[in-house]
Amino acid sequence: MKIPALVILCTTALLQAQDYALGPESQPQAGVPKGTVAKFTLDPGKFYPGTPHNCSVYVPAQYDSAKPTPFMIFLDGSGYLGNGMRIPVVFDNLIAKHDLPPMIGIFVDPGVLPAISDQAQNRFERVFEYDSLSDRYSRFLLEELIPEVARKYNLSKDPNDRGLAGTSTGAVGAFAAAWNRPDQFHRVLSLIGTYVAMKGADSLPALIRRTEQKSSTFECVG
Repeated sequence: MKIPALVILCTTALLQAQDYALGPESQPQAGVPKGTVAKFTLDPGKFYPGTPHNCSVYVPAQYDSAKPTPFMIFLDGSGYLGNGMRIPVVFDNLIAKHDLPPMIGIFVDPGVLPAISDQAQNRFERVFEYDSLSDRYSRFLLEELIPEVARKYNLSKDPNDRGLAGTSTGAVGAFAAAWNRPDQFHRVLSLIGTYVAMKGADSLPALIRRTEQKSSTFECVG
């Protein structure tokens, strides 16, 4: 009886997912200024040698280069750009309503280490990058990704103006980056985080309890 019950549950969930309608903030709206999205490749650096990262940058129509601009970094960035999340559309609408200040979105995908020959496979480094509790990924963001984007755009240095977002393993990466550098990131959106025993994320609850309060605090939603 357990198997049919599970099938019914999964089928119901699938039908509900198919019926899900995006809200008005996720729909393009007439009269709302549209931002732009530009793709680029972040060349391999010192933290993940030999591994490029595909990235995109959303810039709102209201961007003013004379002002330091808040920004949010989305791990698994392509997913947030896609039709399921539509972050550029959401940003357009919320900025136009003044529910958000004009802010930049930085979308970064996990690195893929190219194979050294056609007899080997590329190495996908998502778990390696996101599930580690070390400061390696936060340093990658602060010393490589953000400076690259800042070469073209005036990014705020205020940690209250800097957000990180991730889903599943990406949620762990976002949380860990802020946990390691709360002086740089005060905003975290953690969606259905996989805080399990892959590379140590299952130890985070106990680690947080044992650790004295950080010198700076950050907000975590999700």
